[in-house]
Amino acid sequence: MKPRNTLIVVAVLAALLAYLYWVELPQTPEQLSARQGTPTVTPAPYMFQLSAADVQTIIITDLRFARAVTLTRVDNGWRVTRPEDKPANLNKVDATANALTNLQFTRALTVTDLAPYGLAPAALEARIVMKDGAAYGLLLGKTTPDGSLYYAAYTGDKSKVYLVETSLGLSLHNLLDAPPFEPTATPTPTATPPVTPTVEATSVPPGLVPTLLPTPVTTPKP
Repeated sequence: MKPRNTLIVVAVLAALLAYLYWVELPQTPEQLSARQGTPTVTPAPYMFQLSAADVQTIIITDLRFARAVTLTRVDNGWRVTRPEDKPANLNKVDATANALTNLQFTRALTVTDLAPYGLAPAALEARIVMKDGAAYGLLLGKTTPDGSLYYAAYTGDKSKVYLVETSLGLSLHNLLDAPPFEPTATPTPTATPPVTPTVEATSVPPGLVPTLLPTPVTTPKP
């Protein structure tokens, strides 16, 4: 190699080492991260994004067996109106309303047949009716092969299948198995007062008339 070329290579290496020493090495991990940029996290899209406070009725129907649960908003909260008309557990119903009105999915599939996903027929339907009368229906099928997600679809839409969290499906099935009635308060036991024994009078045998003995006569003293 010619001396001139050698000098050029050495000069380039020296410049590179100087750059690494004075520019790259002194930087903290936070500075390097800022230079590279923070990756943007894309939020999961929604199947439904509605106001839970505007939900008037929730209807969960088992499409394979004849059973359903209907939850209706009333002035002081919620009532279970089917299978029985009773006050509802407000926390459980509010949690269900929030889950259905803010339902996200992890993936959407374009399909031509819903049957492979357990959606023809579906296992159950969750329908929410808003205060303005608008209704939204969700069909739930079977789980993915690894059991981590449920296949779901809009009621009436046969072209799309959505993958949603397993927790939603488990919650809806549990509501069918055990409707969210308000727990009945257990009465507080009270102490039983002690029983004071009573002395019973001797009864007179039937038909026996008591004889009155004459008053004894006092004999006068002499």
